[in-house]
Amino acid sequence: SCHLANKPVDIEVPQVILPDTVFEAVVRISYGMQLKQVLANGKKGALNVGIVLILQEGFELALPDCISPEMKEKISNLSFQHYCSAKKNILVIGLVLDKKI
Repeated sequence: SCHLANKPVDIEVPQVILPDTVFEAVVRISYGMQLKQVLANGKKGALNVGIVLILQEGFELALPDCISPEMKEKISNLSFQHYCSAKKNILVIGLVLDKKI
């Protein structure tokens, strides 16, 4: 998000990942919840926050049938897509609507 371009970001991933392993990446963006943006109706509202996650070459989003039910529930309110078909290791995630997922 352009509003958060210079904010610190913390990412948490496993140190070792074996082939064909589904893992979780936790991204934390530190920003004041009091920050607002102008909404379509002209009123101020919560910031739209999204993530561009660049994984190491060879990594990509897990197929839906490989994701555990617990993980599916945890990420059910997020949208995921590849940045482009040639770079499956670059993911666009969001809009993140919750303060904590």
